Amino acid sequence: MSRVAFVTPLPPAPTGIADYSADVLAALSPGHQIDAYHAQEDVDSSRLPAAVAAHPAAELIERHRQRPYDAVIYQIGNGPEHDFLYELLPRLPGLLVLHDLVLHHARARMFLDSAAVRAYAAAPADRARQAAVRPALEAYRAELAYAYPDQAERLFEAQLGTVGTLLPYAYPLFRLAVEASRLTAVHNEFMAEAVRAEVPGAAAVRVAMPITAPAIAAGTVSLLRARLGLAPGDFVVGSFGLLTPEKQIETVARAVARAAVHVPQLRLLLVGPVPDPGALQARLEGLGVAGRAVVTGRVAFGELAAHMEAADVAVHLRYPTARETSAALLRLLAQGRPVIMSDLEHLADIPDDAVMRVDVRDEEGAVTRALLSLAVRPEARARRGLRAREFARTEHAPSRCRADYEAAIARAAALPEPPRRAWPPHWATLRA
Repeated sequence: MSRVAFVTPLPPAPTGIADYSADVLAALSPGHQIDAYHAQEDVDSSRLPAAVAAHPAAELIERHRQRPYDAVIYQIGNGPEHDFLYELLPRLPGLLVLHDLVLHHARARMFLDSAAVRAYAAAPADRARQAAVRPALEAYRAELAYAYPDQAERLFEAQLGTVGTLLPYAYPLFRLAVEASRLTAVHNEFMAEAVRAEVPGAAAVRVAMPITAPAIAAGTVSLLRARLGLAPGDFVVGSFGLLTPEKQIETVARAVARAAVHVPQLRLLLVGPVPDPGALQARLEGLGVAGRAVVTGRVAFGELAAHMEAADVAVHLRYPTARETSAALLRLLAQGRPVIMSDLEHLADIPDDAVMRVDVRDEEGAVTRALLSLAVRPEARARRGLRAREFARTEHAPSRCRADYEAAIARAAALPEPPRRAWPPHWATLRA
């Protein structure tokens, strides 16, 4: 039985990748001896297989030195919960599972949102603060220069001198992480092709997500709807996951407001962590839908499936996109929910008869029309929900995920360590 180090945020870390990792560990643990490595104060051990031990990430290198692992798997995404992986990737190359094609937001934040940088921004003329911040700024500049030599200086100045999140989507900054790995795994073919194009010679494979659809006991959904203040005759439109601006919740709310003119019983159900509850509430009130909206915040993972089934229709929009395959979207499909989603190239593998795609150039109008159509066509909702369930439970079954991971682990183990390159000094030092 091979020994595997699995480096990732774990439940209850506020990222969907933590939930994903728990599911992958459940799929892999029967065939491997797995140690999970994290950088958080608390771990919900009840979400992990009993055979999986959790350790602080700071112990990985020494534990590997004492008794080498056969494989190391890193789960990385575009969020602060993954910051700790960057210190380990060059030191112990392994299988990199790239959840977001765009890592630039999180990586830039590591350099530009430190206490030293904030202090410098408050008093840029202070020489002591200038000196304190210089190493971080130069490290960020070096990473930009390595990945985008022709645009690096302009990117550096733009990131320091402007406020906004769009620019990093055009310059995803994943090259160093990929180059530091033996093999990169992704969840859709668009990302695999993008990795190969950006990093010549990089090996990239696609793996399925481990999606299950918990059986919901009879009466559970109706009781939940009642508890949430949703009447039996209400037509409930749901949106699920971290409620960030990229989820286009305002667009969904506008479409609900327009459709409610013709479907008075329409309700809006928002389920997931809310980064700025006050701003969301103000926006819902400004659009006139606060009275028909229910905002639950983050719900326990075990209750998520029932909340999904409480919705008659789900809307899953994304702009801009990091080209990720959304676990929340796949869970909705697995629960048999009819989903209205952004028409995005990297999600082309989802069959057209399983979802309703909307043109990103007119999402508000397209979502409104889709809601009006589905509200009066229960047979269409049932048909799409059935096809959605078939797709998710087949293409992203835990057994398929396990097989894909086993193949990726074996391939990564057979590949040599990545060649040494002219990396920025702070990366090269880690590799030494």
